[in-house]
Amino acid sequence: MTSRLRPALAWQLRQGSVLVYVIWFAVAIPLVIVGLLVEPRWVGWFMLGWFAVLLVFTLAMRAADVRLQKAWARAARELGWRIAVAGPEVLQRWPFPPFDLDPRAEVGEVTTGRHRGREFVTGEFRHRVRRRNLGFDFLDLQVDRPLPPLQVLPSGLAPIAAASLLPLPLDIDGLPGHYNLFNGREDHAQAVLHLRAVEVLTGVTPFGFSCEGRRFVAILPAYRDTTTALAHLDAACDLLDLMPEQLWREGEQWAATRAT
Repeated sequence: MTSRLRPALAWQLRQGSVLVYVIWFAVAIPLVIVGLLVEPRWVGWFMLGWFAVLLVFTLAMRAADVRLQKAWARAARELGWRIAVAGPEVLQRWPFPPFDLDPRAEVGEVTTGRHRGREFVTGEFRHRVRRRNLGFDFLDLQVDRPLPPLQVLPSGLAPIAAASLLPLPLDIDGLPGHYNLFNGREDHAQAVLHLRAVEVLTGVTPFGFSCEGRRFVAILPAYRDTTTALAHLDAACDLLDLMPEQLWREGEQWAATRAT
């Protein structure tokens, strides 16, 4: 069910945030009013039934999350990857948006390994955006040459990953859905999202990326099934394989100015 919701709403429902209880009370209050008008003794039954709905929903979300975690852990073991519960040191890898916007951000469910010749780190990024606790999955892929600052996100991921940044819509033929530029130059985004890269993005659930220097991080919806997560891993590797030489040269020039 939550896979069909916007990532920001799906995150809050899965986390059991205050939003869940706001929805619960929004339904419970009319039930109480109806119960009082029809027959007082039914008020308790209405409330008990609606409480059971909330309880069943919460337990169903927890059970679904456990199934996702077990499936991923099984796949990771088979592929020889390593899983850790938390990875606070991982935060030091990304001194750029959106990862440096909340000093109290956390990383969890970290998996490290090697795929298609590249070392990677993936997991769950949790931060606070405009008084809301939100998060997304990340995938940090090894790059051997620097890249210029750039952040491109589909509109669905913007509320959880770039809510404090101003978007610039990208007009690129063939892109699945609406993508926005949140950091970096528009000509760089246009160069990255060439025809073959767009074909890669159309084959998977929409995701974005943020890069700067020797860091390339895919930004992904949380709570994906293993098949989708592995498809995203391949797609992110494809984006790097298809990165135009122009971007690598631009990245080297940018890095040289930073060094001086």
